[in-house]
Amino acid sequence: MLNLIRAEWFRLARRPLVWVLLALLLVLFVVLRLTEFMVVALYDGIFTQGEARLALLSEAQVQQFRLQLTLPGIFGAALGHVNSVGGLLAIVLAAGALGSEYSWGTLRAQLARQPNRARFLLAKLAAVALALIAGIALVLALAAVLGLALGGVLGVRGSFGLATLLALPVGMARALLVMLPYVMMTVVGAIIGRSALAGAAGGFLFLLLDVGLGALSALGQLSSVLKLLVNLLVQPNINALVVQNSRSFGLDPAVVTPALDLTLLPGPMQAVLVVLAWSALFGWYAYAALARRDVGGAA
Repeated sequence: MLNLIRAEWFRLARRPLVWVLLALLLVLFVVLRLTEFMVVALYDGIFTQGEARLALLSEAQVQQFRLQLTLPGIFGAALGHVNSVGGLLAIVLAAGALGSEYSWGTLRAQLARQPNRARFLLAKLAAVALALIAGIALVLALAAVLGLALGGVLGVRGSFGLATLLALPVGMARALLVMLPYVMMTVVGAIIGRSALAGAAGGFLFLLLDVGLGALSALGQLSSVLKLLVNLLVQPNINALVVQNSRSFGLDPAVVTPALDLTLLPGPMQAVLVVLAWSALFGWYAYAALARRDVGGAA
């Protein structure tokens, strides 16, 4: 099994698509943080020596941006970036990793060497997961550098203690878990449609449907039964994990996105279990589809 994972990692690490997606993830993170920095700098009058202040947002929102630009809050912003922009890129990565095996006609040769399709699928998923973990780690490393630099310009001395250090691996695990259902649904789409395009379409369609169903969370205000049923969907539990990551680094998501009612979200443990259950369901269906279908040559 380890040899299969090494082989998949070797192939994945040498694909230009992976590096393009990583570059997009890092560049967009820098652009977003610099945009927030400009908002805070204009509010504080840094560029005008305090003579003029441009209030684009409320004081509470600007203060939240200030926390997101300095340590340790920038780590929460980084994980939020991973689960927003990074989630979209993860769908493309998963679609390319498995779907291209059909279009290139390499899946038949792969299964000829390793007929066990469960092991093949697990190795593929493990390689994708390792790539996502590496991407998360790089975003957090970049966040640390930006936090020190921007914090110095803003005159905010950040902190990085043992509690922050221990929260980082937990936050990385949550961020990976948030992306897992969409990655698994992308794999399902790639197997059923036998192409990377079908996989990406399946992942993005599921994402749109999930976000749309997440709007039903307001029904939880009507009764406890409706709240329980709505919280069995993916989106409320995804939101709960994202909020937990933000709070772990001193941020308050309700300030920036006041429309999100945090009281309706499920608890952290339920969120983990529900997301794992949906991911396992999609994973089982992906294996069932792969196991029962014949594999042809290149399309």
